[in-house]
Amino acid sequence: MSAEDLLILTDADIKMFLEHAPLYSWRHFKRPSVNRSSLHINEIDSYCDVCGQIRPFHDLQPRGGGAGMAIAALKTGTSYFSFTCVSCKKSKRTYLVEQVLDDETIKIQKYGELPRGNIPRDKILQKFLKDDRDNYEKAVICLSHEYGIAAFAYFRRVVENNISRMLDLIQEDAQASGEASETLKAIQSLRDDSPMSDKIRVANLALPSHLQPDGLNPLGRLYQVLSEGVHSLSEAECLKKARATSECLAFLVSELASRKEHRARFKSMVGGL
Repeated sequence: MSAEDLLILTDADIKMFLEHAPLYSWRHFKRPSVNRSSLHINEIDSYCDVCGQIRPFHDLQPRGGGAGMAIAALKTGTSYFSFTCVSCKKSKRTYLVEQVLDDETIKIQKYGELPRGNIPRDKILQKFLKDDRDNYEKAVICLSHEYGIAAFAYFRRVVENNISRMLDLIQEDAQASGEASETLKAIQSLRDDSPMSDKIRVANLALPSHLQPDGLNPLGRLYQVLSEGVHSLSEAECLKKARATSECLAFLVSELASRKEHRARFKSMVGGL
């Protein structure tokens, strides 16, 4: 990627990087026209274990005045960040960052972080995949570290292992919602042996419209995942597809589980009237 395609590094970019980037993952930027003296910023936002909520964390380290001294320009090396919760003054966040500069660009990566960042997991999806927990855990961990090829390979395996159970949930929801017979036939045909190209086409017909936000069909996307080979994709492409697969799985499972719960509650409350 050329320097012209990169965004100019700002304090907001550094804040986002410290808050969300995984360890050992490079972020590339264009150098600002006026060179920075350091990467230091004054504030990040993070979950405070003491306060029990998201709080601002400030850099409280003394910097010194440096009056009358020339300001050194930022150069290739390392930077240390320390932030303290402004409310309790007890919880801290510490980061070690490596920066590499050339005439036009700067790239940064975290190589240390305390406390270690938590890896987010979708609780409903985690419950649905309890019998395939090993593959799901590997997929989530690889995704959190931006190992695109590995993450996509594991998510592809998760889809392959659980697509039949997913169809069971979709069929149950379609029957309870009084969907047209064409939808139920399409769901059934996905269980039959047929070329994957046919399954992708049918999957776009088998999902009820209320499970297609703005016309986007997550079931069709999952069948498309099963048709793609990892070896033909770049690391970045695999990472993008792994994230999309994770979102499709989480959306379908959470929506179907929520609708099932609401139906059961409605029947129990109103059915006896």
